[in-house]
Amino acid sequence: MKPFSGYDVECLLPDQREQVVRDLMMRADTPFLVLSTCQRLECYGYGIPEDPRIRVLQTYRASDAFERIARIAAGVESRVLGELEVLGQVRTAYKLFRESANGNHNLLDRIFQDALALGRAARKASGIDRNLISLSGLATQELVDRVPHGSTIAVVGAGSLAGSIVRNLRKRGEYPVRIASRCPDRAYMLAMEVEGFSGALDNLAHLFEGVSGIITATGAPHPLVYPHHLEKTGPDLTVIDLGVPPDCAAAIREEQQLAYISLEDIEAKAQVNSEDRRHRADIAARMIRDGALAWSSKS
Repeated sequence: MKPFSGYDVECLLPDQREQVVRDLMMRADTPFLVLSTCQRLECYGYGIPEDPRIRVLQTYRASDAFERIARIAAGVESRVLGELEVLGQVRTAYKLFRESANGNHNLLDRIFQDALALGRAARKASGIDRNLISLSGLATQELVDRVPHGSTIAVVGAGSLAGSIVRNLRKRGEYPVRIASRCPDRAYMLAMEVEGFSGALDNLAHLFEGVSGIITATGAPHPLVYPHHLEKTGPDLTVIDLGVPPDCAAAIREEQQLAYISLEDIEAKAQVNSEDRRHRADIAARMIRDGALAWSSKS
């Protein structure tokens, strides 16, 4: 039997990538498990992926291939250590392999099951994804920790960062959202996506009326939010300012009657959490290495 191996490959014809992936998964002899994401194209199985449309960049043999799958599933190989999305991508790749195998290739199936189980176990035991590191995730968590559940929140901005925060808030529960942006159409579309409300950037006092939390995330070259905009907000107001430069005027940043959290405050937490993730990634990597060596000794 050909040895179990993994391959990091490059598609030479990007417009044919989807077809290449399908062909690798449906090989006549033994299908490959194919991981196809924006960051990688890798395949695992028996034999060599011989196809004129691809080039093999790196080869992983036996326990190294097994370890590689587990590391990817655990988030150790991700650009953002511990990202959860990659685990779903590996699960999807395994599901497609199972469909292609059609009940055959049980030994290869068992290898993939064991590698995935090792990756999940290392992820859980190390807690690699325990602490948030994205600005949107940290800003959302900071706000949710500070404002009562169900409170109305205003968001100034409708770009990618603001959009991620709004969607995070929707996932966290009932937080009615009001959105304003220099691009009214974008604010409206984002508000419709989360069943929120969009307002005009030139009427922030109305947008902020009764809110418990405000998040700003724009690239405006000057402050957009001034003290007179906050005259009718709710009590115990929390303002998270992610603007570059700051979206809030200096008088708000220095106001003692509200909780003001700057981009630098959020970035500092992200840095601490990133260092923690690196430490946890090392723990996960050692667990996976030991597991791969144990698997190899029994194979």
